[in-house]
Amino acid sequence: MLKKRVWVSLFLATLLLLSACSKGGETGGTPGSTAGGNNESAGTELKPAELKIILYGEESPRMKALAKAEFKDLVKKEINADIEFQFIPWTEYGGGKTDLMLSTGEDFATYTDTNYMVKSVAKGMYADLTPYMETVAADMKKTVDDNSFKAFQLGGKQYAIPVGNKPNSGEFYSVLVRQDLLEEVGMSSVSSLAELEQFYDKVHAAHPELVGYASTDARRMLMYEYTDKNLYWQNDFLAIDESSDDDQLISWFESEEFKAYSQLMRSWYVKGIIPRYAATNTPQLQSDWNSGKAMFWAGTAARPFEGAATISQAVPTAKLTNYFLSKDLPKISRGTYSTAWFVSSNAADPERYVMFFNLLQKNQELYDLFAYGILDKDYSLDENGRLTRITSDSLIPDWLLMNKNFIRFDKTVPDDFIAQYKVWDDEAIISKGAGFNFDNAPVKNEETKINGVFSEFLAPIASGFLDYEENFPRALDKLKAAGFYTYLAEYQKQFSAWYAAN
Repeated sequence: MLKKRVWVSLFLATLLLLSACSKGGETGGTPGSTAGGNNESAGTELKPAELKIILYGEESPRMKALAKAEFKDLVKKEINADIEFQFIPWTEYGGGKTDLMLSTGEDFATYTDTNYMVKSVAKGMYADLTPYMETVAADMKKTVDDNSFKAFQLGGKQYAIPVGNKPNSGEFYSVLVRQDLLEEVGMSSVSSLAELEQFYDKVHAAHPELVGYASTDARRMLMYEYTDKNLYWQNDFLAIDESSDDDQLISWFESEEFKAYSQLMRSWYVKGIIPRYAATNTPQLQSDWNSGKAMFWAGTAARPFEGAATISQAVPTAKLTNYFLSKDLPKISRGTYSTAWFVSSNAADPERYVMFFNLLQKNQELYDLFAYGILDKDYSLDENGRLTRITSDSLIPDWLLMNKNFIRFDKTVPDDFIAQYKVWDDEAIISKGAGFNFDNAPVKNEETKINGVFSEFLAPIASGFLDYEENFPRALDKLKAAGFYTYLAEYQKQFSAWYAAN
């Protein structure tokens, strides 16, 4: 069992820790120039190509400038490609405009998760990138672990390229607390649901304008309160018990654990810990967190510093702390990737896209350029390789690139925090379902229908917007009528076969 880890990072110290790991600080030389790979003539040996990279969020002025100059020139030099970066809102991820671009045959690449990958591959919308793994992606395979590549394979084929290499275990199982508010109301730590609610009560009395929880999903964070199992979710409907040595799937919504969880969330919604507007305007929660208007959020190893610059602009004195509630359970990891790149199936040159992905995490010099910009113009380094931002604009998103082989620490970050971050995954275990991807082709119709039931009936109950006792029986009837048991049987069959083979 793991000892409970409570990690505190001074917010000001971690403002620039969006980029955080030791090897970046230990690498010699003068990183940050636009010098790239070892083969400077490689780009000239390739026929010209055009690449479009979709990123989500808002494009900063500095990113726009670099995309038209240094980034563009570097990519042209290295792989003889004209590259365009296009930003679209996060609401278009995993559907929306992204789906529209795929269905209309646009030539582009962007990032994905495993569930979106499976759905899109079934529709023939992702290019098969397997032929380029051993050659074009060779550099990236040295800096991203093998389990992360396996997570984005279907039928032995690689449909997305993982990016990032960072501590990922226990994602969203900790509660990320505004430590400055905790201390303001006379508390020092949080170790249980009761203490978390006490924290809310005290801060709400002092600052009634603040939001409590900046999300509508706390099933991982509160798991220690409603079950003795170590649950890990395959998707919204199915979970596995990591403490049990078997291949049995748990029908989450039919479980006693879900009943207990939904009643907890209902109490939070009634009490106001989850604001009333969340039922109709969930994206506002993210905005409130970013602007320092929320008390706590679900945590990860990186969240005390990921996106820290945004909050610190509103609350310069803010501090963040990760706490695990109640029990010592092994932290589960799905792999160390941040996300993964896919290439649209109609792309004219998928190999060139993979070449670009490889550039992003090929070596320290290239990583520094894409993550931090130009040395002595956008950032500076001290004699120990510690970083200071000169410009605060985000470039290619820090969370996306975060690779422990290259990430740089801000020079104000305490050494003990760096040491703690580096060992976050040390006693973690890989999920027994890591690497499994469900082929939904046999039950596509059922999956579509149960997803509709989830959105209309189950999600509002799970978030506490609707009372469990009053609404769940009808929701369960809808779920059964949509073909859930057919879907569950197919998922179990595939998972059991995969589990036995692996």
